[in-house]
Amino acid sequence: MAVRLRPFRGIRIALKSLTAHRLRVVLALFAIVIGVASVTLMVGIGKGAEAEVKRKIEAMGTNLLVVSAGQSRAVKGRIGALGIMTTLIVKDAAAVAEECPAVKIVAPAHLKKLLAKHESASYSTRVVGAAPDIQQVRNISVESGHFFDDDDNKVMAQAAVVGPTVVQNLFLGKNPVGESFHIGKVLFRVIGVTAPKGNVSGEDEDDQIFIPLRTAMNKLMNVTHLSHIFVEAADFESVHRAEAQIRSLLRERHRLREGQADDFTIQNQADVIEAAVSVARTFSLLIASIAAVSLLIGGVGILGVMLLSIRERVGEIGIRRAVGARKKDILTQFLVESAFLGIAGGFLGVIVGIAGAEMVKIFSGMPTLLAPGYILLSLGFSMLIGLIFGIYPSWRAANLDPIQALHTSG
Repeated sequence: MAVRLRPFRGIRIALKSLTAHRLRVVLALFAIVIGVASVTLMVGIGKGAEAEVKRKIEAMGTNLLVVSAGQSRAVKGRIGALGIMTTLIVKDAAAVAEECPAVKIVAPAHLKKLLAKHESASYSTRVVGAAPDIQQVRNISVESGHFFDDDDNKVMAQAAVVGPTVVQNLFLGKNPVGESFHIGKVLFRVIGVTAPKGNVSGEDEDDQIFIPLRTAMNKLMNVTHLSHIFVEAADFESVHRAEAQIRSLLRERHRLREGQADDFTIQNQADVIEAAVSVARTFSLLIASIAAVSLLIGGVGILGVMLLSIRERVGEIGIRRAVGARKKDILTQFLVESAFLGIAGGFLGVIVGIAGAEMVKIFSGMPTLLAPGYILLSLGFSMLIGLIFGIYPSWRAANLDPIQALHTSG
């Protein structure tokens, strides 16, 4: 009576044969481990970068719209000389606040890079003359001291709130609150230091000095126009509606005819977030695809190991077929071996990838964010590769002629 291998016994035989050739198994696992670890680590870095970009942009305000002065026009001064005036004025900001229902807060501002001096140190930085509401519109937190208020703006107080980068470069890291310094020829007193924000879209948000708008326009910069109007929409859903209302109002105020280009630019923060995250997501997918090639290479390694294993075990296969093992039993045994290589390599790769992500975070400070979906996908892919690259060797082993196999082994 023919003896058939029971399923669990076939699995035990498969695992036993793997442990008998440890070096070969380790070499086959190595490529799978590298592939899964690469996917886990690279996607972790990509997702971390994506989250960091989004966090930094959101720190500017998710409901934020920035209206920038566009084309300039020549105007005649009192003595007849031609001067340059930008297309935004304080009355434009007031009109936006009063006539645009989707707008919550408006903060007019004028930005200019100027030289600041304190004792023997001098440093060129961005000076932002703005209404006090800019603190809320731009999500500015004060780490020490306080921000200027409406009274400071009305009386044109020479008060300044500085960023951490300015503290390091101009005040050499010392607490500057209460200290006096010059911007150009005007003396200012530091009343506050902003909390760190870092780089956003390649620009250091900590490298700036905030002063009251009226002080900037009348005492420091001698201008009657604005470079920017910062606007906070009523909520995130109202951002696009607020943008349309602002554009319509400013075109009307600036007497722009139909078909004539805007003389201002509106930057929608929601679109900036979406674009930045889209770029980061594309980068994540790209590096994941590159890492996935390692998994395919690992599959080729499994294919080679299984074909070599069959060649060495022709006699064993012949004996099992001779005592009653079915083609299905032999097929199952070799598929189990290849699937085990894929699964074991996948789990080891995940462990190595997670450890690598933590090491990158600790030693480089680069943010990493583990993505469970990608980890599960890479595990499933590694198991699938083990099965796919094990099908041909398993089919070949199952279809060996028992008599020929015994003859070959002898």
